[in-house]
Amino acid sequence: MKNKIEFVEKHFGSLEDFVRKNPNYYLENWQSGKIKFNFAAFLFEAYWFAYRKMYFIASLLIGVNFLINILTIYILVNTKFLGIGATLLLCIRIYIGFKANDLYFNRAKKILEKTNYDPKDEECGTSLLGVIIAIFTFFLIQTLIDLYLHRVLNI
Repeated sequence: MKNKIEFVEKHFGSLEDFVRKNPNYYLENWQSGKIKFNFAAFLFEAYWFAYRKMYFIASLLIGVNFLINILTIYILVNTKFLGIGATLLLCIRIYIGFKANDLYFNRAKKILEKTNYDPKDEECGTSLLGVIIAIFTFFLIQTLIDLYLHRVLNI
């Protein structure tokens, strides 16, 4: 924790340049050393990660969501446990809300150290295109799953 605060104080300008959009929120959060809940990450989970250019985590979350949705549908067909999937997804979202700022800091630190504190523009800031691609991917996979489930389970 102390290393994180020292890193932010030492590289404040580089981190501010890296974050670009809403840097005060993140820099204050990282400097405080306290765990703060990121409501945007909680609400938009995979899309927030895509927006902040953390594409691997965004893809992983989309995949986990679909896996849980498919398992939930199979469970619903065979049992009466209606809230298992929703409860699990809510728990994941709450965890993400508390962990998102740390994950973003780790990404920023890794990229800044790798690029000698002079990252390229494509590594910094936010990506609206990333969000659009994540949304498109989500709907494409959901459509394919719906077609599959409709054929197999006659839902």
